[in-house]
Amino acid sequence: MCAPSLWFEELAHVERLDILGFKQSELTSMEARSSWKGAVSNADVLIIGGGGLLEIDFFRSGFDYISQNRKIGSKLVLWGAGHNNWQIGDWRKLKQSVSIDHFGFDMIGIRDFNQGHRWVPCASCMAPEFDTKPEPAHDIVIYAHAATLKNPKLASSLPSGLPILDNQAPFKEVIDFLASGDLVLTDSFHGMYWATLLGRRAIAFPSSSKFYTSRHPMPLCDPSDWKAFTSMAQRYPDALAECREENLKFSKKVFQWI
Repeated sequence: MCAPSLWFEELAHVERLDILGFKQSELTSMEARSSWKGAVSNADVLIIGGGGLLEIDFFRSGFDYISQNRKIGSKLVLWGAGHNNWQIGDWRKLKQSVSIDHFGFDMIGIRDFNQGHRWVPCASCMAPEFDTKPEPAHDIVIYAHAATLKNPKLASSLPSGLPILDNQAPFKEVIDFLASGDLVLTDSFHGMYWATLLGRRAIAFPSSSKFYTSRHPMPLCDPSDWKAFTSMAQRYPDALAECREENLKFSKKVFQWI
């Protein structure tokens, strides 16, 4: 749901590729990998985004391949991606910055605020599902990563007795669920982001650095401490308009190349 091509008519015709499509572990078919490589090396414009693609080793090889094999004279755009440094240990000590100059981007828009690059939040804010905001049906709901709920230790750390949904649910169901709570507890970046766009309060349980540099910050804590942070959770009534405006302004500059 983070891909700009989902939300802008001007990108409806473009070819969509997985950033790691050159790897056999991602595309088992040699023909599919060859097609991916051909598309990258022949494209006049390459747009990468969004999601937590930066400062995480998993995606580094994709950025390296694209930057080294792009067509000479092509334009390389980063749109709505953000840092996602993850490591075992204290979540308060994770790296919270981006180092991307070596990739040779011609235009950069990152979802992390005040990080030395233009702020362009995740393009999923353009989804029409955010236009209608019903009254909350619950005081508190939990939106969690599916992997969290499958891990007995992590699952047991979450508050019990509250409505809960995992991030493998369909997008419309997720938005309806987040809107149903006045306060959203979540270990998902997009749970926090989408709740904010819906005018809901949120408290996040960080799993990586991606939670730290939001334009509209929410309290961050361990699941066991959430009650102590409820008074700090706030609404940002202008967040949806701000996020859409930045995406529209950025899109106009990008579309000059297409």
